[in-house]
Amino acid sequence: MTQFTKKAAMIILSVAVMVGCKKDDNKNSSKSKTELLTTGSWKQTSIYFSPAVDWDGDGHTENEVINLYSPCNRDDLMTFKSNGTVVSDEGTSKCDPSDPQVIETTNWKFSDNETKILIGNPGEEEAAQLLELSTTVLKVKITMVEAGVTYTETLTFGH
Repeated sequence: MTQFTKKAAMIILSVAVMVGCKKDDNKNSSKSKTELLTTGSWKQTSIYFSPAVDWDGDGHTENEVINLYSPCNRDDLMTFKSNGTVVSDEGTSKCDPSDPQVIETTNWKFSDNETKILIGNPGEEEAAQLLELSTTVLKVKITMVEAGVTYTETLTFGH
């Protein structure tokens, strides 16, 4: 898989982030899910596949693939805004200095009683199930079918 394709896949999958919610501590009870989600930028800390995938094409399957990304991709940020937009940003380092700082800006919204997050343009949204949302952790699950196999991708972000 080429560097561009990996980065595009990461962005698309990251942008397909969010559905249900579990609060991890009592201090979150006073904040709405929108407030928790839109406070600060989120950096991906884990990309976990089940079943395992051969992400890097080396003939070995991996469940956790975040460490297979180059450092310039691992520092990318997602910022959810209260106006319903989400911005994917290159973060501190860029793989190509000539790339724009903003990778993509699109829309987001909660659905299904705030158990899912829809990301993308209206009618083209990708859905993610919200597993956890706190002041420090955002964890979502995306289910996809490739070549007849159902994969679950769990994405974890932190501040």
